[in-house]
Amino acid sequence: MRLLVINPNTSAAMTKDIRETIERVKHSDTSITVVSPDFGPEGLESFYDYTLSAFGLCRLLQKEKEQYDGILIACYGDPGLYAAKEICTCPVLGIAETSIALSLLMGSSYAVLAASEKAVPMMENMVAQYGMRERCAGIISLNMGVLDAEANREETIRCLIEKGREAIGKGAEVLILGCAGMTGFADSVQAELGITVIDPVEIAFRTLEMICEGGFSISKKGLYKTPD
Repeated sequence: MRLLVINPNTSAAMTKDIRETIERVKHSDTSITVVSPDFGPEGLESFYDYTLSAFGLCRLLQKEKEQYDGILIACYGDPGLYAAKEICTCPVLGIAETSIALSLLMGSSYAVLAASEKAVPMMENMVAQYGMRERCAGIISLNMGVLDAEANREETIRCLIEKGREAIGKGAEVLILGCAGMTGFADSVQAELGITVIDPVEIAFRTLEMICEGGFSISKKGLYKTPD
């Protein structure tokens, strides 16, 4: 099984962190490639950034998509996800859609701990688009830039614990780390708070392996119909 993991921003440091998580959790016989596009912003913090990133991602997929059994988009905004599902014949997952869907199996409500203030309304928009708003206890910002959250591990974990307590106070039973740059932080936060904390990179990759092993596919009947 060959799986492609795309960090849709151009941060080499974040791509490295994503690769380390994937290497740690993948099956021994799964072959992985972890890449980022050659075009786009280093950090994704706006719809403008997402649009530029989606272009770079789709351009990369046009060259690479036939070589893989499954594809993971490792950014919590899921930039270009629907377009990728349209143009690829193999399963394509985004870490946000996947982690939110699976959180519903682990508790009656979830909260997303996002990096920046701008991410809050963007993720609220995304949750509504995915039809998962009813069980969302909130989107809570750490008031940090995406690249800062990835680079300053100790400070980010401290903020995640603080904001996690706030989310629990709002009724969250499951917490989701709302940035790929926070991968690897879940265990520390979960140990401190005593609540299920989801690393979206890890859970989405494990789900992609399961879907590919099962031979499941994305429906091309309606929303993800291949463009003419």
